[in-house]
Amino acid sequence: MNNRKKMLLTIVMMVLLLVLSGIFIQQKIVIMLNNAAEHSVARQTEDISLLAGERFHRYLTPLQTAAVHLGTHEEDKQDVLRMLSLQTPEGQAGLIDFQRHTLGRPVSIDSFPRLQMAFHGNTVIDYNPDIGILLATPVVYGDNVRYVLYQIYPVESLPHLFALSDYDAFTHVIIQYRDGSLAVPYENYTTEDARFWGDDAIQSGMREVHRRLLRSKAAAVYTEGAEGKYFVFGADLPQTDFSMIGYMPWSAVAGQIISVYQRVFFLFTLMLVLFACLSIYLLMAQTRVAENEELRKARAAADAANQAKSQFLANMSHEIRTPLNAISGMNEMILRQSPSGEIRRYAQNIQSASSALLSLINEILDFSKIESGHMEIVPADYQLTKTLRDVCLLVGVRAKAKDLQFKIHVDPYLPNGLYGDAGRLRQILINLLNNAIKYTPEGSVTLDISGHRHESTLYLRAAVTDTGIGIREEDKNRLFHVFERLDIKRNCKIEGTGLGLAITHRLLTMMGGTIKVTSTYGEGSTFTIELPQTVHSFDPVGAFSLTAPTEPDDEGVHQASFIAPKAKVLIVDDNEMNCFVADSLLKETQVQTTIAHSGTEALDALQREHFEVVLLDYMMPGMNGVETLHKAKELPDIGVTRFIALTATALSGSREKFLHEGFDNYLSKPMTGDDLTAMLRRYLPPALLEKPQAPLPAPAAKTAKISEGPSASTANDQPLIDRQVGLKYCNNMQALYDKVLAMFCQQSAAKIAQLDHDLSTADWQDYRINIHALKSAALTIGCRTLNEKAKAQEQAAKDYLADDATPSQQKQAVTYLKQHHADIITLYQEAAELASGHT
Repeated sequence: MNNRKKMLLTIVMMVLLLVLSGIFIQQKIVIMLNNAAEHSVARQTEDISLLAGERFHRYLTPLQTAAVHLGTHEEDKQDVLRMLSLQTPEGQAGLIDFQRHTLGRPVSIDSFPRLQMAFHGNTVIDYNPDIGILLATPVVYGDNVRYVLYQIYPVESLPHLFALSDYDAFTHVIIQYRDGSLAVPYENYTTEDARFWGDDAIQSGMREVHRRLLRSKAAAVYTEGAEGKYFVFGADLPQTDFSMIGYMPWSAVAGQIISVYQRVFFLFTLMLVLFACLSIYLLMAQTRVAENEELRKARAAADAANQAKSQFLANMSHEIRTPLNAISGMNEMILRQSPSGEIRRYAQNIQSASSALLSLINEILDFSKIESGHMEIVPADYQLTKTLRDVCLLVGVRAKAKDLQFKIHVDPYLPNGLYGDAGRLRQILINLLNNAIKYTPEGSVTLDISGHRHESTLYLRAAVTDTGIGIREEDKNRLFHVFERLDIKRNCKIEGTGLGLAITHRLLTMMGGTIKVTSTYGEGSTFTIELPQTVHSFDPVGAFSLTAPTEPDDEGVHQASFIAPKAKVLIVDDNEMNCFVADSLLKETQVQTTIAHSGTEALDALQREHFEVVLLDYMMPGMNGVETLHKAKELPDIGVTRFIALTATALSGSREKFLHEGFDNYLSKPMTGDDLTAMLRRYLPPALLEKPQAPLPAPAAKTAKISEGPSASTANDQPLIDRQVGLKYCNNMQALYDKVLAMFCQQSAAKIAQLDHDLSTADWQDYRINIHALKSAALTIGCRTLNEKAKAQEQAAKDYLADDATPSQQKQAVTYLKQHHADIITLYQEAAELASGHT
C-alpha cells in the first residue's frame, strides 16, 4: 500500500512537474518567438525607412541637378522651372531670392520656416499640413547663394508619391513630421483608423517604440489589446525630419506561432499519458533546443550579413549614381551645344565610358537578381567595332594610369554586324580587362579578338593576356566564387569586391559561352572566352583603330552601301510625309518602291504583285499594322516576303512584341537613311544586291536659316526647328529636307482641322493616331519641342483608352488633353509658318 501511495505520489508529482514545466516552456517559447518576430519586423522597418528616404532624395536629385545648371546659366530660370514641372508634374516648381521675390509657384517663408536655411547653403525638406511637402536646394553663384530652387508637392499628391506598405493588405504605414503631425497617410485613411491609433494598447506600444528609437534606427513592439494582436513599428527617415510609424497584424509575421502552440500542447499531453518515456523525451527535447539555438544563431548571422550587403549596395547606389548622373547630364549639354570637332569627340568618349560605367554599377547593385536566376539576356543588333571601342576607351584610361602598355589585336576578317547582348559582352570584356590591369604591376595587357564562323553563327573568341602576378594552381578552382579574393596576403592592397569573375562566368553560362584560364604563377595569365553570336551583316571589321570616329561625318560624300534595281519594296503609312521621306531615302538604292496609305491599299498591292520587303506602319486608322500583317499572311505565295514594322513608340520589349506578332523586325520613326538601308540590306535576297557603280555626290551645301528670327526660337534662344536634327533624318540631303519642310507646312491646315475635329467629337482613338503621326513628323523636321509636347499628349490619350482605366483616370486624362490641345496647335502653326518661310 505504501509503495502504491509512493507510486501515486510520484506519478502526481511527475504530472505536476510536467504541467508546470510545460507551462513554463510554453511561455518561454511564446516570448522567444515574439522577440524574434520583433527583431524581424525591426529589420524590415529599417529597410523600408531607407526606401522611404530614397524616395525623398529621388525627387531632390533633379532639383539639385537643375540648381547646378542655374549656377552657370541664370538666364535659363524659366526653362528650368518648366523642365522640372514636366519631369515631375505633381511638384510645383519655383525660385525665390533674398528679397522673397518668387518666380513660378509662389511660396511664403512663414508657411515653410526651414526654407530660410536654404539661403545658408543647406538642402531643405519641410512640411506644412495645409500645403504639403517642400523640397528646396540653394543655387550658388561663386561663393554666394543667390536663389533657392524648390518644388512643392501638395497634400493630395503625397499618398501617391510617398505612401508605403509592407507584408500584406492589412499592413499600414504612415509618415509623420517631426512635430508629430500626419504628413503622408495611407490610402483610405478614415476616422476609424484614427480611433485605432488612439487605442490605449496601441499607444502604449508606440511609446515603447519611441523609447527604443533613442538607441536604434528602427524598432518594433508586440502589443495585444481590444483591437487584437499587432506589431507596431517605427523608424526615423535618414537625412530628413520625417519618421514613419505603422502596424501589421500579428498573424502576418508570426502566423506559425499558432502551429507551435498546438504542437507543444500535443507533446505535453502525450507526456502525461506516457510519462514513462520522459527521459527519452527530455533527451530529444534537449537536443532539439540545442539545434534550434544553433539555427537561430545561424539565421541571425545570415540576416546580419544580408543586412550589411543591402546597406552597402544602398550606400553605393547613392554615392556613385549621384555624381555619375551629374557627369552624364553635363556631358549631354556639351554634346548638344558643341560643334563637330575634337571637343565633341571627347564628349562622345565620355558618354560612351559613363554609359558603360553605369551599366556595371547597375549589375553590381542587382547582384541579388543574378543569385536568384532572374538575370535577363536581351539580344539586339550591334556593331562589334563600336562595342570594342567602348571597352577599350574605358579600360585604356586605367592601363595608362598604371603605365601599362595596352594592346588590342582584332581579326580584320570578322563580320562586324552581330546579333546578341552587346551590353553583356561589353561587361564581360571590361571585367576581364579590369581584372588583368589590377593584377599587373608592370608590363602589358593584351586583348586578342578572333573567332570562327559556322553558317550564320560566329563563335567569337576573346583572349585577355597579362604579364601580371599569375594564379597559383591550387587557387584556380576558386576563381569564379563570389566575394572571394585569392592570395589575400599578397593582394591585400588591390581593390575590388570579388564579383567580377563570378558575374562573368555566370553571364557566359547563360549566353551559351565558355571561359578558360591558363596561368603561370609570377609570370602572368590568359583568360579566354568563346561566345556564339548570330551574324546579321557580313561586312568585315577591317583594320581596327581606337582613333576612328564613332559616327560618320555629317559632311562629305555620301554613298549607298548597295543598289538593288530589281528589288520591290512596299511602303505602308497613312502619313504622306513619312511615305515621301522613306521613298526619298531609298532612291539611292534604286529599289522599286510602291506607296500605300492604309492597310486595305497594302493588301490590294500585295495581291497585284510580289514585294521582297514591306515597310508597314504600326499605328494607322482603321486597320492597324498588326491586323494588316495577319491578313497579309493569309495571302498565297506571301511566305518569302519580309515584313518590317515602322513605329514611333520604340520602348523596351518592342522587338519581342513585333516578332511575336509575326514581323521580321522593326524600325523606329523617324528613321535615318542608314537605318533604313541597313535593314533592307539584311532582308533583301542576296541575289538582288549589287555594288554601287559610283559614289553619290554630296548635296550642295545650303545655308539654312531655320534658327533666325524671333519666331524661330524658344525662350532659351534655342531654335524651334533644329536644322541638324532634320537633316539627319533626311540623310543630310538639303533638297530632301526642303521638300519635307514644304510638305509639313502644306499638310498642317488639314492636320490641325482633323485634330480639332477629333477633340470636339471626343474621338480619342483617332486623336491618339493623329497626334502620334504629328510626333513623328515634328522630329523629322527637327522640331523637338513639338515632338515632346505631342508625345505627352499621346500618352494622355493612351491613359484614357487603357483597358484598366477607371472613370476618374479617364476624366483626368480628358482634362489634360483639353488643357494642352490649344498650346500644341499654336506651336504646330508656328512651326509650319517657320517651315514655310525657309523652304
